[in-house]
Amino acid sequence: MQRRFCYLNGEILETDQARISPYDIGLLRGYAVFDLLRTVAGRPFLLAEHLKRLRASAAELGLAVPASDAEIADAIDRLLELNEHAEATVRLVLTGGVSADGMHATPGEETFLILTHDLPVLPAPTYERGARLVTHEHLRECPTAKTTNYLTLLKHHDVMADAGAIDLLYHDGERVTEAATASFFVVRDGRVLAPEADVLPGTVGQLVLEAAGGEFEVSYGSFTVDDVFGADEAFLTSTTRGVVPVVEIDGRAIGDGRVGPVTRAVMERFDAAVASAAAATSAS
Repeated sequence: MQRRFCYLNGEILETDQARISPYDIGLLRGYAVFDLLRTVAGRPFLLAEHLKRLRASAAELGLAVPASDAEIADAIDRLLELNEHAEATVRLVLTGGVSADGMHATPGEETFLILTHDLPVLPAPTYERGARLVTHEHLRECPTAKTTNYLTLLKHHDVMADAGAIDLLYHDGERVTEAATASFFVVRDGRVLAPEADVLPGTVGQLVLEAAGGEFEVSYGSFTVDDVFGADEAFLTSTTRGVVPVVEIDGRAIGDGRVGPVTRAVMERFDAAVASAAAATSAS
C-alpha cells in the first residue's frame, strides 16, 4: 500500500504515525471546524478563499488557526508532492484540542490537521442529465461555520441511495437553505436566486455567481420549498463537484426535468475558471 503523509500540529508525518489524544474535544464533543479545497493541475484551487473561510469558521467557535497562510500553503505543497495524487482534495481540520474535563477548550491548544485524498469525480452523465436531491427538514446548529458535524447526512445515506439522490436539501420547514454538502440555487425567469441567511458561504458558488453576474441577474434573499418546486432550474455548487444541475427533487421534476440554459451557462463559467487555473499552472 502506498505510504501517505499528513500534517499535524506543525509536523509532516506518515498518516499511520499521526496521533491525536483521546481527550481531544473534537473527538469527545465534536468541537471542530474544517475546510476542503481541491487541486487543479496539481495546484490548490481558490486557496485564499478557503483559508479565509476556515479562519471565519474557527472564529465563530472561538478557535484560532495555529499557522499562517504561508505556512499552511507550504505544508499543502509538501503533502501534494509526497502523496502523489493525480488531482486531490485537501482537508484542513481544526479542533479545540486536548480538554481536561471534556467540556472546555483551552485557547492556544488547538489541534490542526491537514489531509489529502484523491479527488472524487462524479460520473459525466450526472452533468449532462442532471442529479436528484431529497429534502430534509434540518438547520445546522452553526450554519455559517463549516463544522465537522455531518450526523444528519450520514444518517440518511440509505434514504439518498433509495432515491438515487446525490445529496440532501435542507429546509427549516419553509425556507430552503443549502444542501448537506453543497450550496443550492434556483433559477426563475432567467434570474438566479441565492439563499443569503443561515447558510455557509460557498467558494465555488461565489466564484460562478460573480462570473455570471454580467449575464444574469443574481438575487440574494430567501425562498421556500414551494418556490423550489416552481422554479425553472436548480443547481448545486461544491468544491469537489463544481456546478451540478438538479433536475428532480423528492421525485418531482424541476422545470421540464432537463438541464436548463442558465445552469449550463453557469457550468461553463466554472469550467472556464478551472481551465484558466490550469493554464496559469502550466505557464508558471
